[in-house]
Amino acid sequence: MELVWRALTTADIPAVTALWAAAEAADDTGELLSEEDVAESFAKADLPAGSLAVLVDDVLAAHGLVMLRDNPAGTHRVRLDGVVHPRFRRNGIGRQLMQRLVAMARDLHSARHRAMPLVVTTMVESGCSGHVALCERLGFAADRHFHELEVALGESLAQLPTPAGYEVVPFSAARHEEVRQVCNTAFAQHWGSVDRSPAEWAASFTDSKRFVPETSFLALADGAVIGFVLARHYPAVFETTGVRELWIGDVGTLADHRGRGVASALLSRTLARAREQGYHRAGLSVDTANPTSALGVYERAGFGVARTWADYGLPVEPA
Repeated sequence: MELVWRALTTADIPAVTALWAAAEAADDTGELLSEEDVAESFAKADLPAGSLAVLVDDVLAAHGLVMLRDNPAGTHRVRLDGVVHPRFRRNGIGRQLMQRLVAMARDLHSARHRAMPLVVTTMVESGCSGHVALCERLGFAADRHFHELEVALGESLAQLPTPAGYEVVPFSAARHEEVRQVCNTAFAQHWGSVDRSPAEWAASFTDSKRFVPETSFLALADGAVIGFVLARHYPAVFETTGVRELWIGDVGTLADHRGRGVASALLSRTLARAREQGYHRAGLSVDTANPTSALGVYERAGFGVARTWADYGLPVEPA
């Protein structure tokens, strides 16, 4: 078949959304995206220099994005996102797409962070054997594994008290900069984490239609933020499955306040509020090697493993 390669544009958002839907119907990875979700990811990418549309007879057969971070530290881990329509798989398109995305990532990295080591990465759901095989053939290795956890928001949810000396309060937009700084500090030692710039923070939370402040909470000690639960909602999940899911994007506590039940109290408050607001389920992702014992906190809250993802990485020499 004859392939046409070009950069994506915002005019491709409906076709990319339909492509994700077709892939999800075949792969069952839980990646349910609306046009607004795709538009949000497009806004974070350099479309002219860091995206690809693959066309067969004017039909979108595959697409890819190169996703850079604003403030890389140590090693620049550049994420590659993309998918091939099930109808066009096993024709070598995925291999060519990945190779071209790697080259684009190398060029973008060399222009911005040439002195820093580069690793290109892609997230792979464990059940996608074809994606796993492709990554391994291209030399990628699984650097880290993440569990996607879920809990049903039924009447059996435990209500945990706030530890003495702390206060749990609703998220306030007036504290967004303080929360950003606390979030960066709390995750500073986490694998693969980098500081979120004000622009990245705004795109993910304060300016995002997916952020749900009503089910997001802060923990205070002596009036200062020391912990947080920040939640998001993706309407496409409900529209596709009938399940209204609250996605807990970030849970963190400053190191000096860990091990005291702060995170558990925050999580308990978020789940209770989500149930009050009509959510059926809550979900989140956790690093299986998280050094803060976060997995245990989530398991005690009733979360169970729904899927496992691997972060595949490939070191790349600068251009």
